Amino acid sequence: MLQPDYVSSADCEQVLTAERALQLAERALLWEARGQVDYPTPRALRMRSEGHPLRFHSKAVALPEIGVAGCRIVGYPVAADGRRPGAELATRMIVLMDLETGAPLAIVDEHYNYSLRTAASVAVAAARLTNSPARLGFVGAGTVATSAVTALLAAMPVSQVTMTSRTIERSDALAEHARALTDAEVRVVPDIPLLMEECDVVVTATTTREPIIRGALPRGMLLCALGSNELDADAYLSCDRLLVDDWAQTQEAADIVALIAAGCPIEDRVAGGLPGLIAGTVPGRRDADETIIVRTEGLASQDVLFAHWAWQESKAREQA
Repeated sequence: MLQPDYVSSADCEQVLTAERALQLAERALLWEARGQVDYPTPRALRMRSEGHPLRFHSKAVALPEIGVAGCRIVGYPVAADGRRPGAELATRMIVLMDLETGAPLAIVDEHYNYSLRTAASVAVAAARLTNSPARLGFVGAGTVATSAVTALLAAMPVSQVTMTSRTIERSDALAEHARALTDAEVRVVPDIPLLMEECDVVVTATTTREPIIRGALPRGMLLCALGSNELDADAYLSCDRLLVDDWAQTQEAADIVALIAAGCPIEDRVAGGLPGLIAGTVPGRRDADETIIVRTEGLASQDVLFAHWAWQESKAREQA
């Protein structure tokens, strides 16, 4: 019986740089644009066991370009009041299989890849939608925000970087991380309104359960929303264009479902997907005053490509 390799999160961190993540994110988006990705119907399986806190979901995809199929598995408990544990306590893994033989290839812990993939996906988009050099702002200071700082600073030139979060100490730590990556001025501000005044590119990476961006966005802003529940209806409706990785997935997100159910015509703002942006069929920024929102839910093609690359690179290092 064939035994799959195991690739830990630490292994992934050793081999996946921000620059490599940007390349992989673009590659997967190009495959999506060219129809070189195969998905099942439905794309996602979601379940819970009545009376138990576990929430479970999985996605599958085939990538003929590299001869691999993969399944992403995520599980986490939800408390009665809706609280979830930190990401490090959740199950996140990718199972890789040979597309021709069905042989198991690897089980890849996705904890590191997940946050970096999430960040890289919006970073490659932001590089095409930004007034350069950008005045870049980050709301949140957790794992995904840290990856977002790493990816965005690798993807585009910036003139300043501004941080804010609920905890000043975590914002300060993230600011130090940013200072190691850029010569631009990096500062921490006490609240979101001040950050919005100072920045023209804003990345929200939070676990909020209520909107933290309310009302119309400033003209010319690019806002990249990496978390759910972060924007209210007025914020979404103030943009000229809403770009998503996949509208079929986005419209099933709980906060988007609620907005649509409340009568918010958010779909009217959808002006294409990130695959088209990377492939050149969706235009980048059209003028300096255009207000754009990027909202991502994550594509299984990117998850599996990141896992496959980390597995291959880890094997090569072991054999060297």
